[in-house]
Amino acid sequence: MFNFSGSEIVFLLLAGLVVLGPERLPGVIRQIGKLYGDIRRTTQGLEKELRSTFDEPLKDLKSTADSIRSGFGEVDTEPSPPMRPEKSEALTPEQLETLAGESESKSDG
Repeated sequence: MFNFSGSEIVFLLLAGLVVLGPERLPGVIRQIGKLYGDIRRTTQGLEKELRSTFDEPLKDLKSTADSIRSGFGEVDTEPSPPMRPEKSEALTPEQLETLAGESESKSDG
């Protein structure tokens, strides 16, 4: 929680000794220790409760995501051959006249 080095702790103790005096310093340190322990227990309890609350929904979400990922793995990795247009036979002059006649009759009507 607090990242104090050894020299910082010594400095804080000396400052506390000067400010509070030798009679009150041990009691204040004891109270700070109790407060720190209470805060730590409370945060650990809250963390445990949050983990237990969100653990099951997170497992469901992860299993859903895994099933979706596995579905993507089943897709064919090789591309299909390219599509080529079919070649049709050339129209005969009679077929062309028939088509031209049909389009003229539609445009007239």
